[in-house]
Amino acid sequence: MDLDPAHRLCKQIVRTSARLALRLGVAWLALGFCARVHADCGAPSGTARVVAVDERLDIAIDDGRIVRLAGLEAPDPARGSPETSEAARKFLADRLVGREVELKLLASGPDRWGRVLADLSVQNISDGQANSVAMALLSAGYARVRPEFESRNCAVARLAVEDGARQVGLGMWNEPEYSVIRASDPVALHSHDGQFVIVEGRVRRVGVGRSRLYLDLASRDGPTIIIARRLEQALAQAGRPVDALEGKTIRARGALDNRVGPRIEVSEPAMIEIVRRADAEGAEKLRR
Repeated sequence: MDLDPAHRLCKQIVRTSARLALRLGVAWLALGFCARVHADCGAPSGTARVVAVDERLDIAIDDGRIVRLAGLEAPDPARGSPETSEAARKFLADRLVGREVELKLLASGPDRWGRVLADLSVQNISDGQANSVAMALLSAGYARVRPEFESRNCAVARLAVEDGARQVGLGMWNEPEYSVIRASDPVALHSHDGQFVIVEGRVRRVGVGRSRLYLDLASRDGPTIIIARRLEQALAQAGRPVDALEGKTIRARGALDNRVGPRIEVSEPAMIEIVRRADAEGAEKLRR
């Protein structure tokens, strides 16, 4: 599998590791990313041959199982450009169908639809190294990170690769439908109700409740990020203590709910990133 773009991004990450470490909040993970080549993401579980890849980027293997690449959001033909969705499927199918892959399980059992939650590794013909299929999709811009518990150990490295693809507008990042939404843009927030989004804004206020914490991202009619109190410790360990977020610009990702004002419920630490001023989107830049 040709993963030259991912390897180039690895080199870029090493050169700018301090910047990424600050933004993602975990320096030692960012610094060690390329050396591990995503090795900590999943438990090896034998090999299989890929039979097909569908439009959701679910992967059929020769023993009858369907593999879902956990922790990723694929382009949706009903939401964005069908051409981008088909390009993502073709990108994966051209590199996987008929080839032997190594399964790296991210959960002990299947999801509710019977799919195996995993990443796949394919040996690169040019250098003989085993490389992550999830990372290849992210580096080409054909997937976004969608944090979930099963892929928690993969999140920091994946966000770094996603960032590189977003900055140069690859794949789905070239479509307005998938772009980062500013917290001050009520029209965009309203039009994405019920969808997985990435919202960027400055934390105006941190509210504290009995079981939840609240981050208000705009002075009026803006989104609220809701964090379960049980995530406080994990966020602090990741370098993003909630009580220190006021005044900082963040990106929050998750399903947007507009029923009681725009809000996103955070269930994983990686759903919140601190954004440096140089990386901020438009009017929501952090002022120091």
